[in-house]
Amino acid sequence: MQNFEDYLCERNDTIDNAAYQLIGVLTAEDPGASLEDDPATPNWDMAIIGEVVDAVKEIIIEKVGYTCHPFYCDEVPCYLTDECDNKHCPLRRHDVEDKEKADEEKSRF
Repeated sequence: MQNFEDYLCERNDTIDNAAYQLIGVLTAEDPGASLEDDPATPNWDMAIIGEVVDAVKEIIIEKVGYTCHPFYCDEVPCYLTDECDNKHCPLRRHDVEDKEKADEEKSRF
C-alpha cells in the first residue's frame, strides 16, 4: 500500500494538472494544439488553478456526494479524520480493513 505522503503528492499533482488542462482548453486559440505553445493559454498559476479545483469540487460534491483531494488536517492525514467522507478512498478502506483484522485477532484471545 502506498504511504499517504506519496499518495497526496501524486493525487494533488494529477488534480492540479487536470485543472490546468481545463483552463488551457477553455482559453486556448486552438485547444487541439499544444497548450504550452498557445499564446492565449495563461501561465501556470496556482491561485487560478486552486480556484478552479475548489469550484469543480463544490459541483462534484453537490452532484456526486464526495471527492478525493488529499490534505493534512492539523498534521493528521485526511483519511484519519471525520472530514473524509469518501467511501472509495483507498487509504481509508485499507485503514478500516487493518483495524478490522486487528480486532479479529484481539477477539481470538
